[in-house]
Amino acid sequence: MKFRILSLKILSVLLLFTSCSKEENDFISQNCETDCTEIIGKIMTDNGTVPIPDVELTVKWDNIPYLGSGTIRNKATTRTDSEGNFNLKFYIRDDEIEAGGFRIEYELNENEYLSSHLNRITIFQIARDTTLNINYNIPKKAFLNLSLLNLNDMQIGDDLATDFSYASPSGFDQSVTGQVIGWSNESEQNNLIEVAGNVPVELRIRRKINGVSTSEIETLFLEAGTTSDYTIDTDFNN
Repeated sequence: MKFRILSLKILSVLLLFTSCSKEENDFISQNCETDCTEIIGKIMTDNGTVPIPDVELTVKWDNIPYLGSGTIRNKATTRTDSEGNFNLKFYIRDDEIEAGGFRIEYELNENEYLSSHLNRITIFQIARDTTLNINYNIPKKAFLNLSLLNLNDMQIGDDLATDFSYASPSGFDQSVTGQVIGWSNESEQNNLIEVAGNVPVELRIRRKINGVSTSEIETLFLEAGTTSDYTIDTDFNN
């Protein structure tokens, strides 16, 4: 499948260089009674309307500099209830105040949810005796069988890009909000694209033909877990 991903708008992605690092547990911090930090919220799907129960979440303190060695410390763990609610309580050590940052890490079934391996809630540095509210929406996955007609007629200087976007619901963070794909005359005509299911997907088609740029927008709605066909006439033969 020959297409190039121009950009993938992802919030809360953290790259860890752990070859020379160590990971340790500090789950005893969950037993704190004073100066505790709490993180409460929901893990939801379908535009923030459907809870995802029994998701395991772990708060980690990360003190690994870029391309360096350091420590990852597991601070607290819990699971979402039947309504998607979670509550994490832990004590922040002195060295955790001075350096590093915190994140919530979890995994979901990547066959059902969109880019689940990227779902990390990054919260950076937080203080003791603080309550933080985080609501997170995870889009379910659907597929678009995208056909591009007359793509081989694309000339030097011409351009074609498809922008798939799906907004975060109000009051929720969301790591994946769409992707822009650039196409060339060497791209395959038929391509299977992963998009968000059960939510409106805004498809923007951008063309540049003979120096003239145009753009059109269409809203799609794909049921999660299904595959739908969509055809774009690139117009490069006109």
